Amino acid sequence: MRTFLLSLFILTSCVLQAQLMDSIKVALKSKPRLTARFDNRHSFVSTTGAKINAVKIGAEYDYVFRMGLGYNKLYSTVTRNEILRNNGLPYDTVTSYLKLWFIGAYSEYVFFLTRRWEFSVPLQLGVGYSKFNYIYNETRFTNRRHLIAVYEAGITGHYKLIPGLGVGAGMGYQLMLIDNPAINENFNTPIYSFKIKVFLGDIYRLIVKKKE
Repeated sequence: MRTFLLSLFILTSCVLQAQLMDSIKVALKSKPRLTARFDNRHSFVSTTGAKINAVKIGAEYDYVFRMGLGYNKLYSTVTRNEILRNNGLPYDTVTSYLKLWFIGAYSEYVFFLTRRWEFSVPLQLGVGYSKFNYIYNETRFTNRRHLIAVYEAGITGHYKLIPGLGVGAGMGYQLMLIDNPAINENFNTPIYSFKIKVFLGDIYRLIVKKKE
């Protein structure tokens, strides 16, 4: 019975994947529409809540598929005490600040769309750096800098309250494919978001319609 259910699950997944790829192929034949947006999401650095802001620009195809590039940066203040040493001997302690950013290639597939509802699956793969900065004797220092690679996947949705305005939420997971070995903080974490969405296209159409 277990083998049968596993086989059925694999078969269903293959069929759904084939349907998804077919939908994307059809959407990519349509004329792309330029998109730009400000995005933010919440996660955790170890057990500390953290917020990541992003600016994304890309293209949308037939309201079904979106892809592009984004700049993502840790917005929250995450600190640690840094012990300064000279020849291995500690001589002072400072507060150092975590800095993290990455450039991500993203894609998003809309699997449910009505006049008011939308649900989609966003994916992102990014490369950047994480490090700690501190100031000592009015001089800025950087240490523990290292290349990172980030993968994010999740599900998001929104509800359009009125033309031009909606509310949304999302959840997913952030996985560090390449982590900073010099930083002990854990970046493999759930991610979530709550949003108030402004639909500029709807507002533009309302203004044009009113002028007519």
